[in-house]
Amino acid sequence: MFAIKPVAGVIGAEIHNIDLSQPIDDEAYQEIRRLLVEYKVIFFRDQDIGPQHQKALAALFGPVQSHPSYPTVEGFPEITIIESTPENPTKVELWHTDMTFSPHPPLGSILRGIVLPEKGGDTMWSCLGAAYEGLSDKLQSFLSGLTAVHDFAYGFKESLAEPGAVRSWRRP
Repeated sequence: MFAIKPVAGVIGAEIHNIDLSQPIDDEAYQEIRRLLVEYKVIFFRDQDIGPQHQKALAALFGPVQSHPSYPTVEGFPEITIIESTPENPTKVELWHTDMTFSPHPPLGSILRGIVLPEKGGDTMWSCLGAAYEGLSDKLQSFLSGLTAVHDFAYGFKESLAEPGAVRSWRRP
């Protein structure tokens, strides 16, 4: 069906021989979902798609959410615009996990690069499961008794004034 090219030791694979501008049938969706579970991050290179295709792909995996601190694509409020320029630098410059402050975070994120720099601008990915498994038994035991607070305030203070904005969520 698809050609799969793993891209790293722990996570990541490119999926080839699919046109995301066309409807995705259930068989293709099931295979994409299986590959996402297996590789954690999947890449579709050289796709000529618009926001309607991005939304359709995302909707296959569940309810589509946008980020409350970023502008959205006109006509597609579910698609967030993340742009970093000298005049409008990114709000999160360090490592993060998308939308974990939400009581019901999405399964994942779909990032579609439109304007890319000639150098830099790389997005790096990590596998938290592999990181945890790489810890000593003693450290895993210690961490299993802790609780995390995923707080929206750190990188998005201006959004806290928005009515209905979720500020934080406690996860055991």
